[in-house]
Amino acid sequence: MPKASYKSIVRKQKKSIMLYSILCGLFVALIGSYVYFKWVDYGLYKDAIAINERTVDALKTQVIAQKSDYLNKKETFDELSEDIEDSLKEVFPAENSYTELTRAFDKFEEETDRNNNPFVISNIEYQDIQDTDEGDYKYLPLRMTISSSAENFTKFLQYAEKSGSLLDKVRLMDIQSIHLSFSDSAEGVSQDTINFSVKIHAYFQNI
Repeated sequence: MPKASYKSIVRKQKKSIMLYSILCGLFVALIGSYVYFKWVDYGLYKDAIAINERTVDALKTQVIAQKSDYLNKKETFDELSEDIEDSLKEVFPAENSYTELTRAFDKFEEETDRNNNPFVISNIEYQDIQDTDEGDYKYLPLRMTISSSAENFTKFLQYAEKSGSLLDKVRLMDIQSIHLSFSDSAEGVSQDTINFSVKIHAYFQNI
């Protein structure tokens, strides 16, 4: 009877050892699997971090390049804005600026008048400033008396047509009326002289 009990105990111990060995194997397998998958995840994370770092570096480079491009364009834009503002002061001033307008007409006369191709402003008469229905601007009426060749008369009309141009910096104005008279040119001058009076409205801002 004691022998039987001893064998039974031994068998139970062997089963216990075997079961323990199986459990240990499963545990080792689980640990191995866990470590393996974590290692794979680590590799993926490491690659993702490397990609992110490269992306960040590329974005930093792009930011620097775009900032430099922006500053260059901003400088150009600021210069252009200043040019436009300066031109606007001449084309559509904040005041009637009749002195500058007179200078502009004098400059046109100086550049155009020639002995055999005259353009002479004999009189400029400024009238009272007028309001407009819109109220955003006013205008300065004026009348000029001019003696001109036919060619320079055309140039003057073209000059008036360019009024309001920021590129040409011609004061914003329009011709209301023109009264013409013709006379023969002096001896040795091939073109007839046109004597005319022109009524003009020169506009400015209502500030």
